[in-house]
Amino acid sequence: MKFQKQVGFYSLMFTAVGGIVGSGWLFGPFYAAKLAGPAAMISWLLGGCLMMVIALTFAELATMFPVAGGTVRFAQFSHGTFVSFTIAWISWLAAIIVAPIETMAAIQYIANYLPILAQSTHHTTTLTPIGIALAAGIMLIMCCLNFIGVRFFAKTNNAIVTWKLIIPAATAVILFWHHFDFSHFTKFGGFAPYGLKGILTALPAAGVIFSFIGYSPAIQLAAEAKNPHRAIPYAIIIAISTCIVLYVVIEAAFIGAVSSSSLQHGWALMRFAGEAGPIAGIVTGLGIFWFVAILYADAIISPFGTAYIYTAATARINYAMTENGYMPKFMQKLNNRGAPVTAILINFAVGMIFFFPFPGWQAMVGFLVSCFVIAYAVGPIACVALRYKMPDAPRSFRVPAVRWVATLAFYICNMIVYWTGWSTVWRMLLTIAIGYIFLFAYRIIQKEKPGKLDFNKAYWLFPYFIGMGIISYLGNFGGQNIIKFGWDFLVIAIFSTAVFYWAVKASKLNEKIEIGKIIN
Repeated sequence: MKFQKQVGFYSLMFTAVGGIVGSGWLFGPFYAAKLAGPAAMISWLLGGCLMMVIALTFAELATMFPVAGGTVRFAQFSHGTFVSFTIAWISWLAAIIVAPIETMAAIQYIANYLPILAQSTHHTTTLTPIGIALAAGIMLIMCCLNFIGVRFFAKTNNAIVTWKLIIPAATAVILFWHHFDFSHFTKFGGFAPYGLKGILTALPAAGVIFSFIGYSPAIQLAAEAKNPHRAIPYAIIIAISTCIVLYVVIEAAFIGAVSSSSLQHGWALMRFAGEAGPIAGIVTGLGIFWFVAILYADAIISPFGTAYIYTAATARINYAMTENGYMPKFMQKLNNRGAPVTAILINFAVGMIFFFPFPGWQAMVGFLVSCFVIAYAVGPIACVALRYKMPDAPRSFRVPAVRWVATLAFYICNMIVYWTGWSTVWRMLLTIAIGYIFLFAYRIIQKEKPGKLDFNKAYWLFPYFIGMGIISYLGNFGGQNIIKFGWDFLVIAIFSTAVFYWAVKASKLNEKIEIGKIIN
């Protein structure tokens, strides 16, 4: 049974917007302000623009190959099995983590009224066993809703995302109207008290990149889009552009609305009552109690909506991994409504595991960003590689100056991974290594003879990972500070350019692709 084409342009755009506007707006302004001060607004603007550059390369690929779980399949088309598995493994785990993160965000807000659900340890909010049990129940509900099929998903998601846009916009207006102190942008260390490094640190650590990565479900659902060749690029560009404006405005409203007494020791030490749910805490402090109830409702609906979207999108990654031969065929089983039930349930079980090594929202976000972005690094490479391999293939959307844009996108991916810090990078690299253990174990137990691993097209991959690990370890974002701030931009630029062209050259060894066999 094949996926049914039931997702129109507006549903696809709402899926992208819904993925971006989740728990990020509820927590991001608070954490970004602590790391960058008022310059956190620049973090949101910069983060959105950087993600737009990366997204353009995926928009071209998705219009060429409107397949389920596209971010996984593109690497298979350009570089073969081993590179594709690497990207698939890390993409799958990163996507699985989204539902637990969003569920945790909702429960942290609820915990302001039901303290039995969460506890504060070393200024980090973590879930109690009861909170984790509630999280499991919420995630199971998302699974059941996804069983009903993509048509139901599209209709319900449109309604949820409409709410998710109205409430953040209304929050910004209310904060501007009731209390806005312009002096916060110049006092307490000035506009950028922690300089450029603070602005960049906020990108992965405060949930900025985590939020903008949310456009990716529009790529994963391409096989079910009614007119993917036009719908996908427009949906992604409009969604990211709209959310850049929304997040910058919300951050500005937060900075002006927080009480001056909370900032006496600087932005990094900002503290106020109810900070476990920071936006609601600010509104409560201003005495706007009628709106607090709406915010707490949104604190459930917004994260739920994003987790709901990723529950659907992640199952399509399972489907793509099965297509590539990395998972058992039963992952492709669809019910009579076209929903991959088995994949959804397995993702639920794996997702629950992540509540234990990453108990807090911010801890989960940093790891997820490094995984997602390292997986997205293949998009720019595949985009250029397939221009060489398939020059005459129809492309309804073409990235302008593709070599320059794609090289820049790859550089951006590597910088974002570097900014997550050494403590996150080494965990991400370890996760990739564990994935290889699973790959070889699965190939051993396969009943059918497994295909080639295409190592001759993947010889650049290990130097790439090793190089990123060394640069991160020697760098100044949690590393040994041997590579000083400023010089690291140049080091990564040279490294990224070399790896990019090395990887593109490796792809030319692949056989030709018949596009009709892929999308039919």
